[in-house]
Amino acid sequence: MPMPLQNLTQCVKPIATIAFASALLISTNVCANQFVLDVKLLNYSDSYGNLRIPSSVQLDLPDPLNVKGNLNLEKSQLTRLPRSLTVGGNLNLAYSQIMQLPRKLKVKGYINLAHSKIQQLNNGLQVVGDLSLMGTTIKQLPPYLYVGGNLYLAHTKITELPEYLTVKGNIYLGGIKIQKMAETINIGGNIYQ
Repeated sequence: MPMPLQNLTQCVKPIATIAFASALLISTNVCANQFVLDVKLLNYSDSYGNLRIPSSVQLDLPDPLNVKGNLNLEKSQLTRLPRSLTVGGNLNLAYSQIMQLPRKLKVKGYINLAHSKIQQLNNGLQVVGDLSLMGTTIKQLPPYLYVGGNLYLAHTKITELPEYLTVKGNIYLGGIKIQKMAETINIGGNIYQ
């Protein structure tokens, strides 16, 4: 037996309210996921979850942003990243205009900041792979910096290695002179001039 029209409208209103409330609760994740889907249509991402934004493109990245694969923003004109950024692969910010990293940053591969505008790193930054700061104007490393691979410092303004620095691989100075090394540093490899 068909439902009377009056009862149908009473039923639809609560369902619409629940759907709207659910959309509000998950809107930030949907927005970020939708962003990755949208840029795939522009050929900026691939089926492996890698995302590459060409240097000529001007856009705002959603916050939070979760990238399954690599995030390549080399030579990007972007000046800021989302406050919360998760990258399942490598983060390439070489030659970019990025001046600081997000507070909530998780990268499962290397971080390449070579020749970028980066001015400082977050205290306690954890990098699973290599960290390259070559050619940046960065003046100091933060305490408790952890690098699971190699640390590249050539052509920076760094003159000392901070408290509780851990580098599992090698440190490549590329001609810079380290004047002070904290006693608490832990280096798994060698320091190369």
